[in-house]
Amino acid sequence: MKRIVIQSLVGSAVLLFGLTAGAQTTPEQFVSPFHSPDQYELAHSRFNKLSADLQQARSHDSLNNAMFDRAQAALRVLEQNWDSGHYESRQIEGAITAIQTVQRDSRLMPQDVHALADDLSQLLDFRTEYY
Repeated sequence: MKRIVIQSLVGSAVLLFGLTAGAQTTPEQFVSPFHSPDQYELAHSRFNKLSADLQQARSHDSLNNAMFDRAQAALRVLEQNWDSGHYESRQIEGAITAIQTVQRDSRLMPQDVHALADDLSQLLDFRTEYY
């Protein structure tokens, strides 16, 4: 009887340790009522890359902060509305226009123009899929 109790305690401790370790290494997943986890992750990776590319371009062209602010704001609104399941074409069109304005700025470095062109292409695909 003593042996069974000890084995049970050891087994429970190993199970508890395994669950605790697994919980620490697994990132917390956001559960969206509107999108599958894959859709959510893909969309946010696109939004995050676009935002990072805008920031990178801004670091090379600090003369026109208002243009970058408009593009970042339009992207934030688009992301928030997408998260809440609101697919309004004027929102994505506004984001596309604001980002195109940045991308067409003649002061941007070639790598920034190329990165934003790729982002715009993905955003246009995103529009086709969801809007």
